[in-house]
Amino acid sequence: MTFPVPIPGELRRALPPGSTVLLALSGGVDSALALAVLRELGCDVLAVTFKNFCYADQERTGGDQACCSVDAIADARALAARFGARHWVHDVTALFSARVIEPFVAEYAVARTPNPCLACNSGVRFPELVRLADAQGCDLVATGHYARTRRLSDGGAELLRGVDPQKDQSYFLSQVAREVWPRIVFPLGWSTKTEVRAAARALRLPVADKPESQEICFVPDRDRGFLFAGQEASRPGPIVDTGGRVLGEHRGLIHYTVGQRRGLNIAHPEPLYVLALEAADNRLIVGPREQLAVRSLACDRFAPAVADLAESGPADGAAPCIARVRHRHAGARVARWRRRDDRLQVDLAEPVYGAAPGQGLTLYEGDRVLGGGRLVGAASVSEQRS
Repeated sequence: MTFPVPIPGELRRALPPGSTVLLALSGGVDSALALAVLRELGCDVLAVTFKNFCYADQERTGGDQACCSVDAIADARALAARFGARHWVHDVTALFSARVIEPFVAEYAVARTPNPCLACNSGVRFPELVRLADAQGCDLVATGHYARTRRLSDGGAELLRGVDPQKDQSYFLSQVAREVWPRIVFPLGWSTKTEVRAAARALRLPVADKPESQEICFVPDRDRGFLFAGQEASRPGPIVDTGGRVLGEHRGLIHYTVGQRRGLNIAHPEPLYVLALEAADNRLIVGPREQLAVRSLACDRFAPAVADLAESGPADGAAPCIARVRHRHAGARVARWRRRDDRLQVDLAEPVYGAAPGQGLTLYEGDRVLGGGRLVGAASVSEQRS
């Protein structure tokens, strides 16, 4: 039968028959179809499933929501066997704890809202996949992410958005070191989620309709409280407006993020949003939505994703540049950026709402990812006018 999802020429050129590929196989539909695509192209595939926090403590992390539960590993093993790929489970629990969970807790302790997927991809998943690929003698590494890489004439590569705007995951990959991109392929980057599920059904893959995990893999039922037992960030405190007037009591700063509206439990004539978290006084600052608007963003730990990124930009005549401050953010037009070492200052041509310190900031030029870093500050519209 004809393969049920189109395979673009660019992917065929990157993966000639006989290529040896190490695939991160989670047991979900995306990595399952990535495996099917690789085998359709005639690749010699080795499959690895990472054992991290949620496999080690499956009952606590919510069973089916766990990204590497016992059931997920069993699904991955069965899929690998079906496609004739050698499969093994690789233990990254210590690395995952040191580079994802411990920084996650530390960020909340100082009232920042971290994104653990950014830390996992840049600090655990891709460095470890490339290391394992080298040890196994594999040419390339593949995952089921919805993104693309583009090979360059100088032997390098760039990260691009996936073609499905609803599923594009380049934001989560923007802090991965650019040196690894020549080794990475994303077989699903040219497909939509709808096409992937339809193809999986056509191939009669048992995980075709498996639900996606929407939660942080090491946080059960959205309750992160157990990670912060006894810490100041988990203790109740006052909810105040920008003038310091007490409006209510919060459950602990760990349960809130800038831009949040739900869960405040405050009777007020207008909707209120979280404007800031103050760790020193254990206060939650709230106000109307217009007070969330910011036009200037600062980040640290900025990692350029391209070798030719200028110290300031965007250049005249360049493709439109946007900044995204979270995964579902459509992006705001960039008027100017200034970069020094790993610090980046971005002035926006239009305001953004809910830029939370600790989240990732990603710069794009068209579909091309220019780099990403950690948000550490923002200047409101009113501050810039004063």
